[in-house]
Amino acid sequence: MRRGLMGWDQAELPKSALAARLERLQAAMARDGLDALLLYTNLVRPAAVCWLTGFTPYWIESLLLVPRSGPPMLATALSKRVADWIRTTAWLDEIVNTPKPGTAIGQRLAGCRRVGVLEFDALPAGLYDDVVTAAPAVELVDASAMFASVRSGVDDAERRLIERADALAVAALGQVDGAAADAGALAGLVEKHARLAGAEEAYIAIAPDLDLDRRLIQVSGPVPLARRFAVRASIAYKGAWVRRTRSFARDPQGARAMASADAWLTELASYISVRDTLAWQIAIAPVLLRAAEVLRRSWMAESCKGSYPLEVVDSSRSPSRETQVAGTFLVLSVELTVDDVPWLGAAPMFVRA
Repeated sequence: MRRGLMGWDQAELPKSALAARLERLQAAMARDGLDALLLYTNLVRPAAVCWLTGFTPYWIESLLLVPRSGPPMLATALSKRVADWIRTTAWLDEIVNTPKPGTAIGQRLAGCRRVGVLEFDALPAGLYDDVVTAAPAVELVDASAMFASVRSGVDDAERRLIERADALAVAALGQVDGAAADAGALAGLVEKHARLAGAEEAYIAIAPDLDLDRRLIQVSGPVPLARRFAVRASIAYKGAWVRRTRSFARDPQGARAMASADAWLTELASYISVRDTLAWQIAIAPVLLRAAEVLRRSWMAESCKGSYPLEVVDSSRSPSRETQVAGTFLVLSVELTVDDVPWLGAAPMFVRA
């Protein structure tokens, strides 16, 4: 990661937005009878701490303590020499640099009786042992559902960051030429464009031959591209992640079918709302593919509700009976067979009221 791009810009992420998020979270903690909340973060699971503070870690794990009132405290295994850098990237007044973040947190829990943990079952065992050793009288409980309920609404600041990340993904995929011959070279081109434009992370995956295999894979060496292929760009900007997938064809039949499917996904993304389950809205959506025969359909929806930037919240394999909350951010990935042509697509969207 490039530190210069990760600096905290209050024009993009105002302190007032972070303060409002903290206030909502602490109100929910009070309703649930929690004296404090613990949020784990590392390179793979940065989202919750980033949402509250703006801080995105790199390779070292950290633990954020959110008291029922007052500012949060970050205990991190990063050395003291990077504490000043952390402050330039985040809204954090107190940073404790220690090889034992769990012990430091546990010592701060004196007087607490009931403490929530985001994704309790996924808290690393070493951190758990250090916390309970330092605070043996504290009851630790899972607070994932409570956090998700607070996290579900996207505020204006987050929406702008998501839209910026999506613009980077769209522009990067715009570099793809349907006549491209090598998947490895193409992946490098897309990633290069995204990073030079400001993406903090860019993961590119390609399905080199859609007619044979629809799986998207990371390609590092020369792999020939067939007449029909797909490219997925997963992009992060200031902690906001999106995915976009586009399919490409060199043959006329494939190009026509893929253009129809692209238009269908764009229209679908514009009308997903709280009026019914996501499964039902997608089930009736193929009527928009006018004069096309849809032979196969599968889908999944991802969102951010905890520490992972994007995780599956609904899918065709296990459709939810619940409707989405208005304003929720989703990435919808769909697989179709349209007029005997395989197609993969993914796009971000916001659930309408």
